[in-house]
Amino acid sequence: MRNAVAAIFTHDKEIFSITRQMYLKAFPGYTAFPGGKVDEGDEAFAPDHPLMRDFPSVEIGALVREVQEELGFDLAAACAKGLVKQVTKFGTAVTPAIQAIRFNAHFYKIELTIKPEFVPDKGEIFDCAWALSTAFWEKYTGGEALMVKPTMLTAQRLAADISLSSIHPFNEEPENSTIPMLEHLCGLYHLAVPSNTLPLAVTTNSLLIGDKGAFRFLTDPSPASEEVLQRLINTLKGNLPDAILLTHHHPDHHEHAPQLARHLNVPILCTIITERRIKQRWGNDYFENIEIRHIKQDQVLTKWLGHDVICHELPGHDDGMVGIAPENMAWFYVADLVEAGTTVVIPEGEGDMAVYFASLERVIDMKPRVIIPSHGLPSGGTHLIEKTLKHRQRREQQIGDAYERGLRDSELTAALYPGLKPILIPYAEQNIRQHLRKLGHLEAFSE
Repeated sequence: MRNAVAAIFTHDKEIFSITRQMYLKAFPGYTAFPGGKVDEGDEAFAPDHPLMRDFPSVEIGALVREVQEELGFDLAAACAKGLVKQVTKFGTAVTPAIQAIRFNAHFYKIELTIKPEFVPDKGEIFDCAWALSTAFWEKYTGGEALMVKPTMLTAQRLAADISLSSIHPFNEEPENSTIPMLEHLCGLYHLAVPSNTLPLAVTTNSLLIGDKGAFRFLTDPSPASEEVLQRLINTLKGNLPDAILLTHHHPDHHEHAPQLARHLNVPILCTIITERRIKQRWGNDYFENIEIRHIKQDQVLTKWLGHDVICHELPGHDDGMVGIAPENMAWFYVADLVEAGTTVVIPEGEGDMAVYFASLERVIDMKPRVIIPSHGLPSGGTHLIEKTLKHRQRREQQIGDAYERGLRDSELTAALYPGLKPILIPYAEQNIRQHLRKLGHLEAFSE
């Protein structure tokens, strides 16, 4: 377990926050507080000042260093000049167990006597601003800000009382019998359900969508086992959906979904293509005693913060796949259209690379403020989609060039994916063949 620090700067009734750059690997586009990882030797940056002496020097040193790097602000000098009224340890949060790398994140509240001119590091910070504590909270409740739970909780509590010096407990560890239910965006509940998915992912996101009193549905529940299914059932108590929505037919999006639908006595929503493909692979009785309701492009499914939530067909990875987005494009759940840190496979017989490119371009053109993939955390802006499209365009150029040089079959794969793990080679070969089909070279690989 590593350590991190964050600085909650306040002045009078205002709070300072940042929006992280959209291309960062960790929490891109999230509204947050300045800070970062605690490094070995950070205690050397800790000032010998009465306001700081009660806290671990390595944490204070990291805070001083990070604030200087991100905002160009000398916190130690500010203390010496009497510009800091009070420093309190607001709380310590532990990152959820679903994260590959976990941190103890130590939040410090720093009350300033003036409002300084911060100089943000544009490599780390997309935007930053001072705002009344009430307005900062309203930014979240209006669905305009991505936040991790500690940031959201800080915004909520300081909106009620800006003089608050700490929160305890700062975060809650879920019981082993449940699955963490997070709310990165207000009113949109995110459950990372352990699933039998492809590496490098280990979970599939289930989103609980729908305002209180509106039709509510749970997307893509696919527990990896009966034990995980029971944990999901336990988690949904008190937050029962009115339906289950399947974005497409791949098993890591619907495994155990029929059992859950029968347990909850709710219908399943999916496209005609998805129903047909599931039944072809798993049998006509897969959905026995379950009502199937077909969904399609532009269909209004529910409400989110008063906005219509609309179905969008996103073929390419799978010809029956859909995504979900509110009419104001505050977010877009794109299912398996993209995945951070890895490449989406375009399966033969159900996917099409040219159509996949078109779906990526269409989502980019709609300019959603947040992208939510099926695997991994939400991210701000369309950077993840744009990066995926550029990667596929570069890869297609490489494939075309290698083909023109006479490379075929395994030689082509080895040239493009040197050192690839054997388990991933069949997926890479599928993508190569799909690119070759798009380029008109169907004979390049043995069918």
